[in-house]
Amino acid sequence: MSLISLRDLAIGYPRRKIASGISIDIAAGQALAVLGPNGSGKTTLFRTVLGLLAPMAGRIELGGQAVAGMSAAEIAQRVAYVPQVGASLFNFSVIDVVEMARAPHLGWLRRPGPRDRQIALDALAQVSMTDFAERDFAELSGGERQLVLIARAVASEAKCLLLDEPTASLDFGNRLLVLNALVALKSRGVAVIFTTHDPEHAGQVCRGAIDRILTISRSGHVEIGTADDVMQPTMLAALYGISANVFASRHSAQPAMSD
Repeated sequence: MSLISLRDLAIGYPRRKIASGISIDIAAGQALAVLGPNGSGKTTLFRTVLGLLAPMAGRIELGGQAVAGMSAAEIAQRVAYVPQVGASLFNFSVIDVVEMARAPHLGWLRRPGPRDRQIALDALAQVSMTDFAERDFAELSGGERQLVLIARAVASEAKCLLLDEPTASLDFGNRLLVLNALVALKSRGVAVIFTTHDPEHAGQVCRGAIDRILTISRSGHVEIGTADDVMQPTMLAALYGISANVFASRHSAQPAMSD
Protein backbone atom coordinates (compact mmCIF):
# COMPACT_ATOMS: atom_id res chain seq x y z
CA MET A 1 0.00 0.00 0.00
CA SER A 2 1.19 3.51 -0.75
CA LEU A 3 2.06 5.67 2.23
CA ILE A 4 1.04 8.88 0.42
CA SER A 5 -1.14 9.18 -2.66
CA LEU A 6 -1.76 12.41 -4.54
CA ARG A 7 -4.74 12.17 -6.87
CA ASP A 8 -5.01 14.86 -9.56
CA LEU A 9 -4.04 17.41 -6.91
CA ALA A 10 -4.22 21.16 -7.47
CA ILE A 11 -2.47 23.45 -4.99
CA GLY A 12 -2.59 27.16 -4.33
CA TYR A 13 -4.56 29.87 -2.56
CA PRO A 14 -8.13 31.13 -3.01
CA ARG A 15 -7.18 33.67 -5.66
CA ARG A 16 -4.11 31.98 -7.10
CA LYS A 17 -3.65 28.45 -8.41
CA ILE A 18 0.02 27.43 -8.31
CA ALA A 19 0.03 23.96 -9.89
CA SER A 20 -2.42 21.22 -10.82
CA GLY A 21 -2.61 17.68 -12.14
CA ILE A 22 -0.21 16.23 -9.54
CA SER A 23 -0.68 12.47 -9.28
CA ILE A 24 1.79 10.09 -7.65
CA ASP A 25 1.96 7.22 -5.16
CA ILE A 26 4.84 7.15 -2.68
CA ALA A 27 5.76 3.85 -1.05
CA ALA A 28 8.01 2.74 1.81
CA GLY A 29 11.69 3.00 0.91
CA GLN A 30 11.03 5.45 -1.91
CA ALA A 31 12.45 8.94 -2.29
CA LEU A 32 10.66 11.82 -3.98
CA ALA A 33 12.43 15.11 -4.61
CA VAL A 34 10.22 18.13 -5.27
CA LEU A 35 12.48 20.19 -7.49
CA GLY A 36 12.01 23.73 -8.74
CA PRO A 37 13.20 27.31 -8.53
CA ASN A 38 12.48 29.47 -5.51
CA GLY A 39 8.84 30.57 -5.42
CA SER A 40 7.57 27.74 -7.59
CA GLY A 41 5.27 26.25 -4.93
CA LYS A 42 7.33 23.49 -3.33
CA THR A 43 6.50 24.54 0.23
CA THR A 44 2.85 25.09 -0.75
CA LEU A 45 2.71 21.45 -1.84
CA PHE A 46 4.07 20.36 1.55
CA ARG A 47 1.59 22.53 3.44
CA THR A 48 -1.21 20.95 1.43
CA VAL A 49 -0.02 17.39 2.09
CA LEU A 50 0.20 18.18 5.82
CA GLY A 51 -3.39 19.43 5.86
CA LEU A 52 -2.44 23.05 6.57
CA LEU A 53 -3.87 24.17 3.22
CA ALA A 54 -6.95 22.74 1.55
CA PRO A 55 -6.42 21.34 -1.96
CA MET A 56 -7.95 23.42 -4.73
CA ALA A 57 -8.86 20.15 -6.41
CA GLY A 58 -8.04 16.48 -6.11
CA ARG A 59 -7.34 14.31 -3.10
CA ILE A 60 -4.54 13.40 -0.70
CA GLU A 61 -4.48 10.02 1.02
CA LEU A 62 -2.24 8.72 3.80
CA GLY A 63 -2.27 4.95 3.87
CA GLY A 64 -5.50 4.95 1.89
CA GLN A 65 -7.27 7.41 4.20
CA ALA A 66 -8.17 10.92 3.05
CA VAL A 67 -6.21 13.65 4.83
CA ALA A 68 -9.35 15.80 4.80
CA GLY A 69 -10.92 13.56 7.45
CA MET A 70 -7.88 13.25 9.73
CA SER A 71 -6.89 15.18 12.83
CA ALA A 72 -3.54 16.91 13.18
CA ALA A 73 -2.41 14.20 15.61
CA GLU A 74 -3.35 11.43 13.18
CA ILE A 75 -1.40 13.14 10.38
CA ALA A 76 1.62 13.63 12.69
CA GLN A 77 1.70 9.90 13.47
CA ARG A 78 1.96 9.08 9.76
CA VAL A 79 3.98 11.96 8.34
CA ALA A 80 6.82 13.76 10.11
CA TYR A 81 7.81 17.24 8.97
CA VAL A 82 11.39 18.54 9.11
CA PRO A 83 11.63 22.33 8.67
CA GLN A 84 14.59 24.24 7.32
CA VAL A 85 17.29 24.44 9.93
CA GLY A 86 17.55 27.75 11.75
CA ALA A 87 18.90 29.28 14.92
CA SER A 88 17.83 27.60 18.14
CA LEU A 89 15.85 29.82 20.48
CA PHE A 90 15.91 27.36 23.37
CA ASN A 91 18.79 25.58 25.03
CA PHE A 92 17.42 22.03 25.16
CA SER A 93 19.69 19.02 25.08
CA VAL A 94 19.80 17.05 21.82
CA ILE A 95 18.04 14.05 23.36
CA ASP A 96 15.25 16.29 24.68
CA VAL A 97 14.74 17.81 21.23
CA VAL A 98 14.44 14.36 19.66
CA GLU A 99 12.15 13.09 22.41
CA MET A 100 9.68 15.90 21.64
CA ALA A 101 8.58 13.82 18.65
CA ARG A 102 6.92 11.37 21.03
CA ALA A 103 4.19 13.89 21.94
CA PRO A 104 1.59 12.61 19.42
CA HIS A 105 1.88 9.15 21.04
CA LEU A 106 1.34 10.40 24.59
CA GLY A 107 -1.91 11.38 26.28
CA TRP A 108 -2.56 14.68 28.02
CA LEU A 109 -0.07 15.42 30.81
CA ARG A 110 1.88 12.21 30.18
CA ARG A 111 5.65 12.53 30.26
CA PRO A 112 7.93 10.49 27.99
CA GLY A 113 8.98 7.22 29.58
CA PRO A 114 11.94 4.83 29.20
CA ARG A 115 10.58 3.44 25.92
CA ASP A 116 10.30 6.94 24.47
CA ARG A 117 13.89 7.70 25.52
CA GLN A 118 15.13 4.52 23.83
CA ILE A 119 13.25 5.36 20.64
CA ALA A 120 14.90 8.79 20.67
CA LEU A 121 18.35 7.25 21.16
CA ASP A 122 17.74 4.76 18.35
CA ALA A 123 16.71 7.64 16.08
CA LEU A 124 19.95 9.50 16.85
CA ALA A 125 21.88 6.33 16.01
CA GLN A 126 20.23 6.20 12.59
CA VAL A 127 21.75 9.56 11.69
CA SER A 128 25.09 8.86 13.45
CA MET A 129 24.45 11.44 16.19
CA THR A 130 24.43 9.21 19.29
CA ASP A 131 27.52 10.88 20.73
CA PHE A 132 25.72 14.25 20.67
CA ALA A 133 22.77 13.13 22.84
CA GLU A 134 23.71 15.21 25.89
CA ARG A 135 25.04 18.21 23.98
CA ASP A 136 23.12 21.49 23.89
CA PHE A 137 21.16 21.78 20.65
CA ALA A 138 21.96 25.50 20.38
CA GLU A 139 25.69 24.80 20.31
CA LEU A 140 25.60 22.50 17.27
CA SER A 141 26.56 23.44 13.74
CA GLY A 142 23.86 23.93 11.14
CA GLY A 143 24.39 20.47 9.67
CA GLU A 144 24.39 18.84 13.09
CA ARG A 145 21.14 20.60 14.01
CA GLN A 146 19.56 19.42 10.77
CA LEU A 147 20.56 15.83 11.51
CA VAL A 148 19.01 16.16 14.99
CA LEU A 149 15.76 17.44 13.44
CA ILE A 150 15.78 14.46 11.08
CA ALA A 151 16.31 12.17 14.08
CA ARG A 152 13.35 13.86 15.79
CA ALA A 153 11.20 13.05 12.74
CA VAL A 154 12.40 9.43 12.82
CA ALA A 155 11.55 9.21 16.54
CA SER A 156 7.94 10.06 15.73
CA GLU A 157 7.79 6.58 14.13
CA ALA A 158 6.07 8.09 11.10
CA LYS A 159 6.72 6.05 8.00
CA CYS A 160 7.10 9.11 5.80
CA LEU A 161 9.39 12.13 6.24
CA LEU A 162 8.75 15.51 4.60
CA LEU A 163 11.84 17.73 4.59
CA ASP A 164 11.67 21.34 3.42
CA GLU A 165 15.00 22.37 1.82
CA PRO A 166 17.01 20.14 4.19
CA THR A 167 20.37 21.39 2.86
CA ALA A 168 19.52 25.11 2.76
CA SER A 169 22.31 27.36 4.08
CA LEU A 170 24.61 24.40 4.83
CA ASP A 171 28.22 24.18 3.72
CA PHE A 172 29.49 21.42 1.44
CA GLY A 173 30.42 18.98 4.20
CA ASN A 174 27.16 19.39 6.09
CA ARG A 175 25.16 19.02 2.87
CA LEU A 176 26.81 15.66 2.27
CA LEU A 177 26.03 14.55 5.84
CA VAL A 178 22.34 15.36 5.40
CA LEU A 179 22.00 13.87 1.90
CA ASN A 180 23.75 10.66 3.00
CA ALA A 181 21.38 10.46 5.99
CA LEU A 182 18.39 10.64 3.65
CA VAL A 183 19.77 7.83 1.49
CA ALA A 184 20.36 5.71 4.61
CA LEU A 185 16.81 6.29 5.89
CA LYS A 186 15.40 5.33 2.51
CA SER A 187 17.33 2.04 2.66
CA ARG A 188 15.63 1.33 6.03
CA GLY A 189 12.17 1.55 4.48
CA VAL A 190 11.32 5.18 5.26
CA ALA A 191 9.63 7.19 2.51
CA VAL A 192 11.68 10.36 2.06
CA ILE A 193 10.09 13.41 0.40
CA PHE A 194 12.11 16.60 0.24
CA THR A 195 12.10 19.93 -1.53
CA THR A 196 15.15 21.39 -3.21
CA HIS A 197 16.10 23.92 -5.84
CA ASP A 198 19.32 22.04 -6.61
CA PRO A 199 19.09 19.30 -9.30
CA GLU A 200 22.31 17.70 -8.07
CA HIS A 201 20.86 17.13 -4.61
CA ALA A 202 17.73 15.58 -6.12
CA GLY A 203 19.87 13.24 -8.20
CA GLN A 204 22.05 12.20 -5.28
CA VAL A 205 19.10 10.94 -3.21
CA CYS A 206 16.68 9.85 -5.97
CA ARG A 207 18.96 7.39 -7.71
CA GLY A 208 16.99 4.17 -7.14
CA ALA A 209 14.66 2.51 -9.63
CA ILE A 210 11.52 3.42 -7.67
CA ASP A 211 12.62 6.95 -6.79
CA ARG A 212 11.04 9.92 -8.53
CA ILE A 213 11.62 13.63 -9.05
CA LEU A 214 8.65 15.98 -9.28
CA THR A 215 9.41 19.32 -10.91
CA ILE A 216 7.33 22.47 -10.55
CA SER A 217 8.14 25.45 -12.74
CA ARG A 218 7.29 29.06 -11.91
CA SER A 219 4.46 28.84 -14.43
CA GLY A 220 2.96 25.85 -12.56
CA HIS A 221 3.97 23.20 -15.08
CA VAL A 222 4.49 19.81 -13.39
CA GLU A 223 6.56 16.84 -14.56
CA ILE A 224 7.26 13.58 -12.73
CA GLY A 225 9.99 11.13 -13.71
CA THR A 226 13.12 9.28 -12.73
CA ALA A 227 16.44 11.06 -12.25
CA ASP A 228 17.43 10.01 -15.77
CA ASP A 229 14.21 11.51 -17.13
CA VAL A 230 14.64 14.83 -15.33
CA MET A 231 18.41 15.29 -15.59
CA GLN A 232 18.19 16.30 -19.22
CA PRO A 233 19.40 19.64 -20.60
CA THR A 234 16.04 20.47 -22.17
CA MET A 235 14.07 19.78 -18.98
CA LEU A 236 16.46 21.69 -16.72
CA ALA A 237 16.60 24.59 -19.15
CA ALA A 238 12.79 24.78 -19.23
CA LEU A 239 12.59 24.53 -15.43
CA TYR A 240 15.13 27.24 -14.63
CA GLY A 241 14.99 29.36 -17.76
CA ILE A 242 18.69 29.05 -18.55
CA SER A 243 20.94 26.83 -20.65
CA ALA A 244 22.04 23.60 -19.00
CA ASN A 245 24.58 20.89 -19.73
CA VAL A 246 24.57 17.61 -17.83
CA PHE A 247 27.65 15.52 -17.14
CA ALA A 248 27.87 12.15 -15.41
CA SER A 249 29.88 11.39 -12.31
CA ARG A 250 30.23 8.17 -10.36
CA HIS A 251 27.69 9.52 -7.87
CA SER A 252 24.95 11.02 -10.04
CA ALA A 253 24.16 13.08 -13.07
CA GLN A 254 25.07 16.66 -12.31
CA PRO A 255 23.94 19.80 -14.10
CA ALA A 256 26.27 22.53 -15.27
CA MET A 257 24.31 25.67 -16.06
CA SER A 258 25.19 28.74 -18.06
CA ASP A 259 23.46 31.85 -19.27
